[in-house]
Amino acid sequence: MATYDFTPKANSLSDLPSVGGNNVVGTLETTGALSMFLISLKSTSNGDDTALDLKTANDGAHGSLYDLILREVAPLMAHAVDGTTGVMSVVVDSHANTAASIASRIEALSGVGTDTTVEAAASFAVTA
Repeated sequence: MATYDFTPKANSLSDLPSVGGNNVVGTLETTGALSMFLISLKSTSNGDDTALDLKTANDGAHGSLYDLILREVAPLMAHAVDGTTGVMSVVVDSHANTAASIASRIEALSGVGTDTTVEAAASFAVTA
């Protein structure tokens, strides 16, 4: 049970779903300047959509491709699926990152193709 000293209401100047008590179950809520993205890394730039194997993709001079991506994007949190799917998720500062800017920066790394996609996340799950 929550007790309020006031009745929370949305500000009439704002259409944000998380302002003052009008949160909606089933939507992604944040109280900070955060965005989440789902990244599908591809090794091709020809429409073949060949997934990158992050476990074995390696730049001999700079470490794993995964390390390079983490340095480039500088996420607050990240997770890559353990396998050959090329799928990873990141939580980033929303002021400095968009799906397009992340895709452009990642695609500039050697070994990453322009078939790579970056999508804004609509939800997340945490497992132990």
